[in-house]
Amino acid sequence: MTTNTSIILICLAGCNLGPRVADPPDAALPIDAPPRPDAPDGGVVYVDLLPAGTVVPSIATNPELISQIKINDGLVDATLLASGGVVTRGTGKSAGATVRFWNFGVSPVELGIAVAAPLYVFGTLEGGVFTTLPNHPQLIDTIPGDTRYSPIRRVVNVTVTPLYAGELITSVAALGEALELGLVEDPVPDGTWMNLPVVLPGTTLEVAPAPTAPLPPRQVLARGYLVDVFELGTSLGRQPLRNGFIPVGQQSLLQTGVATGTPPTLPVATDPQPVFQFPIPTVAPTVFSYSPLATDVTVRLVTGIAPSAITSDLDLFRRSATGAITAYVPGNVATFTVGITTTNIQLQYTEGLP
Repeated sequence: MTTNTSIILICLAGCNLGPRVADPPDAALPIDAPPRPDAPDGGVVYVDLLPAGTVVPSIATNPELISQIKINDGLVDATLLASGGVVTRGTGKSAGATVRFWNFGVSPVELGIAVAAPLYVFGTLEGGVFTTLPNHPQLIDTIPGDTRYSPIRRVVNVTVTPLYAGELITSVAALGEALELGLVEDPVPDGTWMNLPVVLPGTTLEVAPAPTAPLPPRQVLARGYLVDVFELGTSLGRQPLRNGFIPVGQQSLLQTGVATGTPPTLPVATDPQPVFQFPIPTVAPTVFSYSPLATDVTVRLVTGIAPSAITSDLDLFRRSATGAITAYVPGNVATFTVGITTTNIQLQYTEGLP
């Protein structure tokens, strides 16, 4: 029989949950965790769990972790400062249409496979239906700068048991403690994933031109704190995995085929509007239909062809059922080079929504 401890070690991707009883409570806390309140008289003394009703601090109260996020969040600090903390949209092309997108920087890929970190969702299970708890935020295991941090999150359902009495599970270690105490059942992946980049507190997201106000982030739990995130691309529902993985697409960066200057030369700069492989979904995704992860492909257009003539990936390439390039369109493409950088570039499905 598989023990609860072995299950949680697998589900938490090998995280070291640490000792549960041998160390004094304060010694079990990470050095960057917020101070834990004293247990009420006669109450249970938890190591990593927090009693019901505890006020969880914002990660803004930890300068060291704020610096870590700022350095590693994938956003350009100078651009963010110039915009007043607003993540602004870029403009590109996909499936013959102009699209808007947000660029959250490089996303980790290993051996061509997207790294996906867990997103733990707490709830109850009745009649096979999982219902999210209304008063317990979701939990992530890492923030930018941590090992194996990724904005791409596999959704993992955590069902609470009748022993659960509103305790707050604010870290991976606390989740392990809750499992050992029988407050929750074994975590179960639900087969879907989300794009959930962590951002600095106070960061907002442009979703429409002014006077529409930028969208504030929502908060999840991580490392014992409330952490700010943007939930992107779920207006039609969460994307399911494809064969157990999150696909990586491509964005084509176009070099014009129209020479300029005297003598005429072909510029090496790429057009500011990339062309995306994946189109915007139009219906709820019952099977995989979109990924924000895109590897750069630099495309030199044929002599006389300007980037404005290209509005779709079909204008550039022919692809297999898995999305791999099998041929290029000789009337438009002179040469192309596939890069090694994969970026989290989320297309905006609907104006006004993230």
